[in-house]
Amino acid sequence: MSPTSLDDGDETDWAVVVGVALVAEIGLLWGAACIALWRRRIAFQRAASKAAERGQPTG
Repeated sequence: MSPTSLDDGDETDWAVVVGVALVAEIGLLWGAACIALWRRRIAFQRAASKAAERGQPTG
């Protein structure tokens, strides 16, 4: 008996595996970039509101 990983009928093409990995990586990077930009926007809004309370110009 041969191991199940060596069956000829169940082979996954390496290009499919690489493609799935690339799509997953791009998705993770996109999500990380969105979170980083969101955090920067929130920090900027907080700094601007604090400056406005003190009467300091923003920008």
